Amino acid sequence: MRRRRRRGENAQAVLETALVIPILLLLVCNFIAVMVEVTVQQQLNSATALAAQSRFQAPQNAVDRPGTRCCGAHGVTLVTSGLPTGCRYAGETFYGTMTAYTGLLHWQTVTLCTSGGDSGNAGTPPSQPRAYPGSPANADVSCDMGSVKPGGLVVPGYTDRALNPPSGLDVVTCSASASLDFANTPLAWGVFWTPTLHAQAEALPPPFRQ
Repeated sequence: MRRRRRRGENAQAVLETALVIPILLLLVCNFIAVMVEVTVQQQLNSATALAAQSRFQAPQNAVDRPGTRCCGAHGVTLVTSGLPTGCRYAGETFYGTMTAYTGLLHWQTVTLCTSGGDSGNAGTPPSQPRAYPGSPANADVSCDMGSVKPGGLVVPGYTDRALNPPSGLDVVTCSASASLDFANTPLAWGVFWTPTLHAQAEALPPPFRQ
């Protein structure tokens, strides 16, 4: 009778263990996935913010010379000749900051350098920015900024009317979006969701930064 009881207890313990361990592993995998998502989101926020701010490191009327090439992901080179130098600065800063977990990210490709756009007033749909002629359309980050062409023609940047109504203020905005895929990691068996991460940053011109 004692042997039978022990065998029954051992079988019950094995069954309980077999049921509990997968649940624990599932919880651990999803906890790690959430931590990775938070980390990548923070890095994405920092990368877009630094990209927007780096535009002001370049002169307002600086334009890249013919043949100028920029950063890129996975061996992709972006040609920035004829574009505002600040746009290249923003791209280089973004790619230089986004260095971790890049193998898990599937980027939504966008136009690197755009201009114009308006936040609009209440009840008015905002106008959309337009791509600079010749701007790469396969970038991971898009920055909307104004510039001054060689002939003195002013290209407006993004107008934020909430900052200085009613005329608004030309600002620099950068945005990026990517999906976080765990399919090629050991977490794949326990993580069944693919979150989409998005970040957008706005930088004010130097006289208004305070």
